[in-house]
Amino acid sequence: MASIKDVATKAGVSTATVSRVINNHPSVSPETRREVHSAMDFLCYAPNRSAIQLNGKCSGLIGVVVPNLINPHFCELVASLEEEARYVGKSLLVKTHQNQPFQDKQLVRALAGMGIEALIWVPTEAESSLSEWLLNTGMNIAIVTQNSRFFNSVSINQERGAETIAEHFIDIGRTRFGFIGQEGVDNRKMSAFCKKTVSYGYCVEKHHRYWIPKGEGENNRGHINSLDNIVDEIMAQEDKINCLFIYNDVAASYVIERLKRKGGNIPLDFAVASFDNTIIAQMMNITSIAQPVNEMGKLAFELINRTEKKDHIDSIALTTRLVVRESSLGMTVTKVS
Repeated sequence: MASIKDVATKAGVSTATVSRVINNHPSVSPETRREVHSAMDFLCYAPNRSAIQLNGKCSGLIGVVVPNLINPHFCELVASLEEEARYVGKSLLVKTHQNQPFQDKQLVRALAGMGIEALIWVPTEAESSLSEWLLNTGMNIAIVTQNSRFFNSVSINQERGAETIAEHFIDIGRTRFGFIGQEGVDNRKMSAFCKKTVSYGYCVEKHHRYWIPKGEGENNRGHINSLDNIVDEIMAQEDKINCLFIYNDVAASYVIERLKRKGGNIPLDFAVASFDNTIIAQMMNITSIAQPVNEMGKLAFELINRTEKKDHIDSIALTTRLVVRESSLGMTVTKVS
C-alpha cells in the first residue's frame, strides 16, 4: 500500500507539501496540487485520518444535496465531488430533494444532525428560510450550479447560455421560437432567451412558452405526461415554431423522439437545443450548452475547505460553451458562450 512518502517521491515534492495538498492549504499552487493529485491517482493512494489535520468538526463526511440523480448532469457533478473528496480523505452523503422545498429543508437539517463537516448544495427556495440557521451552525457551505445571496457559490451564467442558443437559432435562419422549462426553476433561462430574440426583432410568443410543473422530476410519470401534452400542442398549432429551446438534455431527448413519432423532422421542421451537454446529448446528437462540471466540483471543495473568514460572499461564475450537433444543424461545432 502506497504511503504519503511514496506520493511525495512520485510528485517530486516534500511530504509536507503532500500534507498541505491533502488538507487543502491555500499556499499550494494549482500546478503542484495537480502533480500531487496525479501521483495519488497513479499510486491509488487514499489519505488516512492521520494524514489529515483534525480541528473543529472532523466526521470526515460532506453532505451533498442535489435535485435528482436521473439527470446525468447531477451524476457527473456528484462524480466530480467524489473525486475531490477522495483526494482529501473525505466521504460524501448524497441526498436528492426532487425540487421540493419541504423535502430539501428536511434533508439539510437531517444531514446537519449527522455531523457533516460541510454542505455542497443545489438548493430550492428553502435556501432562504434555512440561511440564518445554517450560518449559525458555523458549517462551511458551497452552493453549486446557482448564484446565492447567502453563501459562497459556484455557478454558470445561465442567462448567457440561453442567449447563445437564441443567437444560434437566429444564425441558422430560424424565426419562430419555442421554449420548454420547469416552472419556478428555469425562469432566468426563459427571460434571457426571450430578451435576446427581441433584441434581433423577433419574439417568443406567450403561447409558445411551455412550462413543466416544478417538482416533476425526470423519473416522474407526470413529467412524461406534461411533455406529451406539450408535443401534442406544438404539432396542433397552425403557427408552428421552427426552433425549440428545452431546459435540459433529458427532456430534450424525450421531446425529440415524440416529435419524430408524430411526423416532425429534426432539424428540418424543428431545430432543438438544450442545456447540460450530458452523455444523452452526445449520444443523441443534441445541440446543448456544456457546463464545466469538473471545474465546478473542484471550486466547490475549495470553497468548503477555506479556513479564513471573509466579510463578503464569493460568487464564482463559470463560462459555458454551445456544442452544435445534428438536432439543430446536422453537424458538430463548438461556440464559447
